[in-house]
Amino acid sequence: MDFFKEGKVKFFAEDKQLKKAEVFFNPKRKFDRDLNVLLVSSLMPENSSGLELFSGSGVRGLRLCIETGKFSVFSFNDIKSSGIVEKNLEANRGKLLKIDKKVTGFDAASFEAGKKYDYIDIDPFGSPVFYLNSALKLLKKNGILAVSATDTAALMGSAQKACMRKYGSVSLKTAYSNELGIRILIKKVMEEAAAHSIKLLPLLFNFEGNFLRVYFKSISSNGKEKIGYAYQCSKCPSRQIKEEIKCSYCGSNVHRIGKLWLGPLYSKKHVIKMLSALNENNPDFAADSVLKLSDYLTRLSKELDVFSYYTTSQISSFLKQPELSMSGFKDKTVLSPKGFRIKESFSDFLNNNLK
Repeated sequence: MDFFKEGKVKFFAEDKQLKKAEVFFNPKRKFDRDLNVLLVSSLMPENSSGLELFSGSGVRGLRLCIETGKFSVFSFNDIKSSGIVEKNLEANRGKLLKIDKKVTGFDAASFEAGKKYDYIDIDPFGSPVFYLNSALKLLKKNGILAVSATDTAALMGSAQKACMRKYGSVSLKTAYSNELGIRILIKKVMEEAAAHSIKLLPLLFNFEGNFLRVYFKSISSNGKEKIGYAYQCSKCPSRQIKEEIKCSYCGSNVHRIGKLWLGPLYSKKHVIKMLSALNENNPDFAADSVLKLSDYLTRLSKELDVFSYYTTSQISSFLKQPELSMSGFKDKTVLSPKGFRIKESFSDFLNNNLK
């Protein structure tokens, strides 16, 4: 067992492969936890209640409690590591005096509580779908739900049967598979929420390699949810969300992808609020963290609200020409260093930009 520090928290954990670790800790997820802290501190009211269904070492929940100042009640749960969570709470005891803390070791799939929570976090190893019912039963009106997934092979098109079995969708391995994964994850959470008569708004997403995370806010809305299919050409990069049997650009057959979420991947209003809080309130992040957060949120706030993105390598490969420079594209995406979004059709894009 090793001793770590992150943000304002000190804790015991193991930086090992998950299957070998008693209490797994991934230091590479620090940016994601920084983003989590900023979201909670920017968007949640004081005296909130929080629940972490998979606490692990407790580092995420501890940082939320200590660094945001938003929680008066917080429950840490982990069927495997509740003892270490207790130890890490004790290591930070002086910073937690004003918070009513509880540690449990229940199965997250059947977690029950005598109260509801303003913030609920699902961060398992693998798919979160088995734990959505537990979380949604306990989510307050106007509450925030954070959902992580690491089964990216299923979500991003490499494991088609697993995607259908767990998420009820067909994915596809493409140049923009990470966006498909996010949209399928959102769709599944939306469907489960609807079964509880809950409407959700996607607030923010984060993608890091084999890790997807989406934040939702429970809202009052009678609007129709934007769930449907996308259509990807089997021969060329062209794709669209309008139903078609043959590609409108080259006439080839198309793959139908979905069902998936076709609405905005994040709330621009809330992203701008987070960015303002970062710039104005100067939270206690290290200078490098502030730069990374500011860069991510700034780029995200400027993204086009359109389905999917193209990459320079994909276009160049299709045209059989040297790779295009990203400097020529304004509407870039945070999902790929070579990715850009377009408003027009693929055909119009080629005609207007690559004559």
